[in-house]
Amino acid sequence: MNKNDFDYLLKVLKENAGWDFSEEEYFILDKKITNFVREKGYAAVEELIDEVRLGQKSFISQLVESLTLLGTSFYRDYSVFRQFEDNILPYLREYNRGVKKLRVWSAGCSTGQETYSIAISIKNKLLNVSDWDIDIIGTDISEQAIVKAKNGSYNQFEIQMGMNARKIIDNFHYEKDSWLANDDIAAMVSFKKNNLLDDFSLSKKFDVIFCRYVLSMFTKEYQKKIIRNMFNVQTSNGLFYVGKKEKIEGIEEFYSKVPGFDGLYQARSVDKVQKLNAPDKETADAAKKPEMPSFVRPEKLIKRPTISSLLRK
Repeated sequence: MNKNDFDYLLKVLKENAGWDFSEEEYFILDKKITNFVREKGYAAVEELIDEVRLGQKSFISQLVESLTLLGTSFYRDYSVFRQFEDNILPYLREYNRGVKKLRVWSAGCSTGQETYSIAISIKNKLLNVSDWDIDIIGTDISEQAIVKAKNGSYNQFEIQMGMNARKIIDNFHYEKDSWLANDDIAAMVSFKKNNLLDDFSLSKKFDVIFCRYVLSMFTKEYQKKIIRNMFNVQTSNGLFYVGKKEKIEGIEEFYSKVPGFDGLYQARSVDKVQKLNAPDKETADAAKKPEMPSFVRPEKLIKRPTISSLLRK
């Protein structure tokens, strides 16, 4: 692919998906484009680029989906899930015990491994989980990925990526050369196609949002927009996960880093957000959302005692 075609492709991806790839990622895109050209039967990349230039939305959507980075695994970044199980879920269990409800969003869930990992963690650490109203939703821009996630079916290589034999046997069953999620795990999760640049159609407020290794693909402008939208669908003082070493534009305006935790932030109070941002309709709407007395308050989560102090014991 020549540089002019590469630059044009970057422009199309930025306009239609908000992605911001650098020249260093040329080989990643080039490989995926080559696969797409082969699958569609084009004689050369230039034929593909010519069709992209026609600007047909349905075709561009196919192209965007083919370039979606689907790399994932169960319990990706094990230290994050260990802290989630050992420290975060006990707090959520304690402070949501009055309503016995828990809402979690796995944004950019790819083929579902992260979403199912969250469900398994909740099953392991939430006492009498069957008595709780658990809702874990996974969303992704790729229709193909969402179909696979809904099926909850993984081959031997996929199931072993991140899970030991005990976790596999306790939460999946083998059927027709695939491992399928057990009913108690599948009942906690649902999946939906969603582009993070589109209007959010998720009506529920989320106690925890996982958005790991997703936002760094977007331009800084879009990162801030998505962060604002996620803040507005999160419960008061809710928790927000990004990738362990991701640096996200604008996140500190809406969230505070939780010390001692990999990639974990907590939603700021609406008053603090309003001080950091010029008043507008979105922050006004956020100010109307009710306090969640059952949720973990910042002083309880961070100061009494600090989670980081618990980790040092």
